[in-house]
Amino acid sequence: MLTQDTLQTKLQAQIPEFYQAIITDTSNGCGQSFDVVVVSDAFLGKNKIARCRMVNKALSDEVAQIHAFSSKCYTVDEWKQLLSN
Repeated sequence: MLTQDTLQTKLQAQIPEFYQAIITDTSNGCGQSFDVVVVSDAFLGKNKIARCRMVNKALSDEVAQIHAFSSKCYTVDEWKQLLSN
């Protein structure tokens, strides 16, 4: 079974300039559905699709094992801007 910690560790290892991830198991703890927010300056200059593809590639083995997965990707500045609103 996948856990939030498993996904966190993989993202830290696979996403360059990793800053933060917020991972929520939306399947009430059974590890079959996750919402992920990833913050990294590796997303600079990339559109939303390219950012999500980076995350999907980093977690490809894990995503293949679960029922549902969604991700939102931000640069550090974008993330700080969201938090200040």
